[in-house]
Amino acid sequence: MNIKEKIMLEQQKKFDDFKMCTREIESIKLEEVYSKELYVSKVKQLDVNYIEPYMIYTIFVHLLEFDHTYKPMEKILYEIPFKYKDIYGVFSMGKFGLSLSITTNKEEVLKGLFKKLNSASKIVESILKPFITEVIANGEITIENQTGILRQRYLYFRNRVKEIYDEIEVNEDFPVGSIAGGLNRKINLEKEIIFNTQAMLDAYFSFQEHLLILLLPFSKLDYRAEPIPRIINSNWSDKFKKIFDINNNRNLLPYYEKLKKLKEIRNKYAHGGFEKEAGSLFAHIKGVGVIPVEVPSQTEQMFSFVLIKDVKYKEMCEVIDKFEEYLFKSEWKRPIKIIEFITDMRFDEEFISELKWAITSDENLEYFLEKDSYTYEREANMDW
Repeated sequence: MNIKEKIMLEQQKKFDDFKMCTREIESIKLEEVYSKELYVSKVKQLDVNYIEPYMIYTIFVHLLEFDHTYKPMEKILYEIPFKYKDIYGVFSMGKFGLSLSITTNKEEVLKGLFKKLNSASKIVESILKPFITEVIANGEITIENQTGILRQRYLYFRNRVKEIYDEIEVNEDFPVGSIAGGLNRKINLEKEIIFNTQAMLDAYFSFQEHLLILLLPFSKLDYRAEPIPRIINSNWSDKFKKIFDINNNRNLLPYYEKLKKLKEIRNKYAHGGFEKEAGSLFAHIKGVGVIPVEVPSQTEQMFSFVLIKDVKYKEMCEVIDKFEEYLFKSEWKRPIKIIEFITDMRFDEEFISELKWAITSDENLEYFLEKDSYTYEREANMDW
């Protein structure tokens, strides 16, 4: 049973609405369009509500079952000819995006066509929701690999803090002969250290949470028993402990504890500057005065909003660097190398099987990376 048959069986009313919405669009042969004079445009450049290429293909091919060509030539993924009222056209998905070749350039006609298609796409989105839920539960998904850009953000703020420390140390921008000016400049630079250090921590744990999810296929965690969206929504600590199986890998415990302290600092400023529970409150005690509910120890207080002496930048970087050094020497080194290399992480059984084979040896890993690179370049360039 194909997707259309299943929809007609389980969601007949919605499918009838979809058919009604698209009743003015007809299937035709490709030669009927290309025999005419056409106006060719990139869909994104038209003054219409854009529709994603996958949705165009779903509407016309999977549900309306229009005549079409798939990978008819290099640089073209598909071509779908159609007739709308008395207008002939063809959607084509190429290397540089979705194009529309059509026998008119009248704005009202184009807007009318895309209005119909946008209405149809909303119905299709509703129709596909139960199917999406089902495949997610089965782990049949792909996650875009964003570790590269997320790590760059972390390194940007880290390097910025180092630059500011260097500037303070050499006093190269402090005005000569102006004590007040030099002091103000130093205070402003110290503020920049505090703000950029906060941003550095936020960026690092954002990168690490993304990395943890991409490491799922290499872990012992059954992400079909515990769905991936639920794992994504869990906090950093739960992700870390489950994916690295910290209960059975006690070598990771010291790194986890130190990272956790950094994470608590990051959490404070991610949640409005508040400590956990009552940690940011000051109690009014008669006969004593106003005192903090929880007094942090010197070792726990790494920085505040105002005290530059509390910014333990080098210690923070050392915690992160030692943990990453450990990972790069552990059984996770091959999985991490794969994640540094691939553009997407697929969770289907076939790809997971390839991944598990790839990490069994350096030779297998090299073969996998070369194959993945070759396949990606062919797909990206549409070299069929």
